[in-house]
Amino acid sequence: MNPSHSSGASSPGPPQRHKGTSKPLAVPLGKVAVAIVDDDEIFRLFVQDILDRSREFHCVGSYSSGEEALIGIPQSGAQVVVMDVKMPGMSGIECARRLKALLPHLIIVMITGLDDPRTINLARECGADGFLAKPFTPGRFLDTLSFCVPRPKFQNAGQQASGKGARQPGVSRRRLTDRENELIQLLSEGLQYKEIAANWGVSVSAVHGMQHRVFQKLRVANAREAIRKWQKIPRDSGDAFR
Repeated sequence: MNPSHSSGASSPGPPQRHKGTSKPLAVPLGKVAVAIVDDDEIFRLFVQDILDRSREFHCVGSYSSGEEALIGIPQSGAQVVVMDVKMPGMSGIECARRLKALLPHLIIVMITGLDDPRTINLARECGADGFLAKPFTPGRFLDTLSFCVPRPKFQNAGQQASGKGARQPGVSRRRLTDRENELIQLLSEGLQYKEIAANWGVSVSAVHGMQHRVFQKLRVANAREAIRKWQKIPRDSGDAFR
């Protein structure tokens, strides 16, 4: 694994060397561009390795400080930023605030060492879209990123290649994730979007983004229709649920 992700680099270097990038790095078709901001180099390499192995995400920058991130991320083409809350110098919360001012549509997922409601509230006020507490598994990390991306899930590459992308009645070809199932369950129990966002430690806009994906998968126009259709799907159906 080359931790530098440098464009045209002939030898490996520290992964934070992206602040001189003059244009966005090339991202494989269908993948989401992700930048990492953390003063811990081992942690950055760990996250980069997860991204390198994933099908949906691609690392376009790795920065050791908020100051470097403010210079490099606007040039990197990043769509998502994974950032530690506590760093020497500029904090992750202040960096998130400044990045959101520069790039309002940038998705920022804050990494915290403790499940501290005060810190989470401060980060949310600065525009953070999601939160993840250390330690975490690669699966949980990728689920959190997928949850925060406010657009439909990527179509199955194998299905596209085989020409079997035609839509069929029902939802058997549009599986709901565990998190999407949980969202509909909570909505059916009467929870509000703000309550769900607070319980999950994400922004209300992230919940709305997931709801939009569920609506597309179930082919409905509103929450009431989604709940009614979801309740009719057999719970043991392997085609409908993971």
